Amino acid sequence: MYEMFAQDSWKVRQNLTINAGLRYTIIEPYHTLWGNQIVFDPAFYDPNLAVTVSPTTGLITGSPTIQQLYNGMVIPGSRFPDSAKAHVPEANTTLYNGLFRGVPDHYSNIQWNDIQPRFGIAYSPDEKTVFRVGGGRFYTRLGVSDSVFLGGNPPFQKSASLTNGTVDGLGPSAAGQIPLVVTTQARNLRNPEAWNWNFAVERELPWRSTASVAYVGRRGLHLQREADINQPTAATVAANPGVNIDSLRPFKGFGTIRQTDDVASSRYNSLQVSWNRRASNGLQFGVAYTLSKSVDDGSNQRDVVPDTYDTSFLWGPSEFDSRHVLVFNYLYPIPFFREQHGFVGKVVGGWQLSGITQFQTGLPCSVGVATDYAKVGLDSNFGCGPNGQYWVMNGHPKIIGTFGPNGQWFSTTNPDGSPIFTQPAPGTFNTQRVRDAIYQPGFQNWNMGLFKALPVTERVKLQFRAEAFNVWNHPNWCGSSGCRGTTNIGLNPTSASTFGKVLTKGSERNLQLSLRAEF
Repeated sequence: MYEMFAQDSWKVRQNLTINAGLRYTIIEPYHTLWGNQIVFDPAFYDPNLAVTVSPTTGLITGSPTIQQLYNGMVIPGSRFPDSAKAHVPEANTTLYNGLFRGVPDHYSNIQWNDIQPRFGIAYSPDEKTVFRVGGGRFYTRLGVSDSVFLGGNPPFQKSASLTNGTVDGLGPSAAGQIPLVVTTQARNLRNPEAWNWNFAVERELPWRSTASVAYVGRRGLHLQREADINQPTAATVAANPGVNIDSLRPFKGFGTIRQTDDVASSRYNSLQVSWNRRASNGLQFGVAYTLSKSVDDGSNQRDVVPDTYDTSFLWGPSEFDSRHVLVFNYLYPIPFFREQHGFVGKVVGGWQLSGITQFQTGLPCSVGVATDYAKVGLDSNFGCGPNGQYWVMNGHPKIIGTFGPNGQWFSTTNPDGSPIFTQPAPGTFNTQRVRDAIYQPGFQNWNMGLFKALPVTERVKLQFRAEAFNVWNHPNWCGSSGCRGTTNIGLNPTSASTFGKVLTKGSERNLQLSLRAEF
């Protein structure tokens, strides 16, 4: 990655400052030193070389050549480097030389237009008030995952798929007859982009304190997401009942082809309010509140869309969309025996109490099960949703909010007794925008610390710390998928005993004692 930037600060008047900058970033996509990376590129797939796939077993029939088996596969670069022969067995044969097709060793195009302007303005109408506004464009490198490190594909690493069939053994001959499973990435894979902006007012108040009110926004573009580009359409599967789906896929001889693309986007808007009191008479205190909303059509870089050909129904709350967050922080020197001399002053006096207390509403998730109702061979799950499909929503799931073991968090039936959630019709996807429709229980956390410095000599000092996480042992209720820092609930509609219920609790109190020596 190469970057250059220029910036300037202009003090227009004593109370007005303008900052401006421009950054230019060149990010070279990942590549290998030994050429052991391979991708699938639809532009190099030749239908005339397509293998024959049995409609009954989904296996490749006949004796296909290397060019047929790896039809559309591309090894970036022009050849294996000499250094590869000691590390990559495939570099010691000419079998795969035909897969070098003249593309750069980094495969995806370098983005030459990642220009990022930024600006900021600060204006102070009086000595106690400041107005600030700022904004800018930002780029970053793609996240590291198997989908952008493509050495895990055959022939460098064997992987195969078998759908609704049986195989006696996976010997060398059998492995060549099973459709290959590969990952790839778009040829013109753009870098993740964000436009950030904010407007804030800060005011000095009595009691040595300051208050701030800010609006903060963000627009995410070209975000990483994945799709199976070899997924048959639901209509094709429905028109061919009983036929193995591997024979219905667009690119014959392959199972799923999971492609990383840059098509996801996001929006974030928030009101952020804070009040902080500087240390006075020993007490330091602060409180911050955020009201926010984050929406997107893919919250994680490894999210795999359910329907490759229609992603319009995925726009919804982000998986990390916590609407309300309230945080307190404090530091208080305990005054008792602080000025006392002798043993009492050294042991009992001079302690400090600190803490952070947080209240937060829960995160959203989806209702569904790991069932392929569309029968298209779903490759993976989409975010916190199921490895299957979302269920149809026939009403409004009211939040009941009963805490405790087996407590009902949201309603699963309408007032007339009919189920709110029903499975999609066979051969179809649910196209309602029901992704992340259920907000899970929130949580609160009280972390406190008690510490004291103990001078030993003029140059040696000990510091004792006693810290408690969730000091009151307050239960944060969780669901069937366990506790992951926030709480969860049962979201599988086929499990009547857990659906919509709070099942367990987490975040038990933890105590930590430490002694630190400084010299």
